[in-house]
Parts: sequence; C-alpha cells; structure tokens
Amino acid sequence: MKKRSNQKIIQKILSAAFILLACTFAFFAGAKAVQMKSAQAMRQSGEIQEEPGTIHEEQPVTTAHISDALGKAPKPGERVIYLTFDDGPTDNTEDILDVLDEYNVKATFFVIYTHEGCEKEIKEIYDRGHQIGLHSYSHSYSIYESQTAYFEDLRKISDLVFSATGMRSRLVRFPGGSSNTISRNYNEGIMTELTQELERRGYAYCDWNADSSDASATVVSAERIVNRSVAYIGQEDPVVLLMHDANVKTTTVEALPEIIEQYRSAGYRFDVLSTESFTEHHTLNN
Repeated sequence: MKKRSNQKIIQKILSAAFILLACTFAFFAGAKAVQMKSAQAMRQSGEIQEEPGTIHEEQPVTTAHISDALGKAPKPGERVIYLTFDDGPTDNTEDILDVLDEYNVKATFFVIYTHEGCEKEIKEIYDRGHQIGLHSYSHSYSIYESQTAYFEDLRKISDLVFSATGMRSRLVRFPGGSSNTISRNYNEGIMTELTQELERRGYAYCDWNADSSDASATVVSAERIVNRSVAYIGQEDPVVLLMHDANVKTTTVEALPEIIEQYRSAGYRFDVLSTESFTEHHTLNN
C-alpha cells in the first residue's frame, strides 16, 4: 500500500511539472510573437532603421527610401531637366554643390567609392537636399561577370550610402549605361538579365538622353561642355543630362552656371530623378 501511495505522489508531481513546463513555453512563445509584431510596426513607422547590408529584395519601394522622397514625374508638355553627376564624390563636389545652391537647383549624384572617408561628401550631398543614386562601388566593368558579382558590388555602395545618410537608395545607373557593350567581354546577355532583375528587386535604373561631352577627353573646355549641353534645349523633353564629378572635371564646374542659366531662360524646371520620376532607358545591346 505504501509503495502504491508513493507511485501516486510521483505521478502527481510529474503531471504538475509537465503542466508548469507547458504554461512556461506558451508564455514565452506569446511574448516573442508580441515582440516581433511590435518591432515590425516600429520598422514600418520608421522608428527602427535598417542595419548596413540589409536589402529586402522583395520589399516594394516606399517613401521610406531616399529614391522616393524627391523627384516626381513631369506633367505632360512640361519642360524639365535633370542634372546628373556620375563618379563622385571628389574634390569638385563641394564646388558643384555651391553652384547648385547659388541657383537654387537640385541635382542627382550617382556615387561610387572614391576614397576613404567619402561618406562625408555623400552626407553633404544628401544634407543639401540632392538626390543620391547608386552608380557602383568599384566602377570596374568586371562587375558584369555575373549577377552575383554585380549585386555584391551594388550592396557595397548601398551600404556606403546608408552609413553616410541613414537611408537606402533604390535609384541606379549602370557603369557605361544599360546600353554598354563592354559587358559582352564578361558575360553575354548580362545587361538584359540585370535590368530585369534590378526592377524585380524594386530598383529603378536611369540612363541619359543628353551628354555634356565632359568625358569625351581627359580635359574638355568649359565652352564645349556648355555648347553640347544646351544643344538639347527643345530637342529632348525631359532632358537627362550626363555630367561627371571626377577630380579632373574642373571645367564641368566652370560650365555649370551657364548651363543652368540657358535652360532656365528656355523655361525648363530643374528636378531630381527618383523611382517615381521619368527614367530614361537606353536600348539594350547585350
């Protein structure tokens, strides 16, 4: 009898322990679910910002991204020009920003990694209200070897911009433009693949329909840059003007005031590119 009584006591103890364990597990599971739901709500409200390296491939573009915070699509018949600067930031960036400030004009900068500490200049571009797009990290055409190589490079420049500004850009310009044929040397058909995959991931890429010619030689005279740039007045609407923010392009800075004045006199409005604005696409050649 005593042995049977002890067995009953042990069974009761085990049953109580099992119930206690089940209740504890349910409590922590519920707490975790509430925590995850709360964190998700905070991310959506903007109270929590993403860590570097976090690119949500399937996440739709929202106004939380820098690329959507500025430029909008032009109205039918409206004359609009988008000034774009590739390959910066460099020693010329501050001078370009000063000219733009003087004329109260905003522009789009497709940035790369140019030097250690270039985040400071990227932040300056952002703080002055200009658009920042992703050109590439390395500006090496070897990024066209594969989708993996390209998107790894894109991730690095995206992280750099994020570390400088706290925001993600979804606006992209390919080195050489989407129409480049140099990519054939690395991977046949890669540009067709990348343009489709970029858009699938929620990015927008933008080429140009007007060339300042400042990259046609190491040094191009300011006069030639002006003449080439304003030749598109009345020919292309909207105008997406390609310029460069490289160290050697000091004459681009010199030409900028005259370019702005002539377009403004012709009735053009200056705006920045975004995922919501007009985006020029070249004909793909690979």
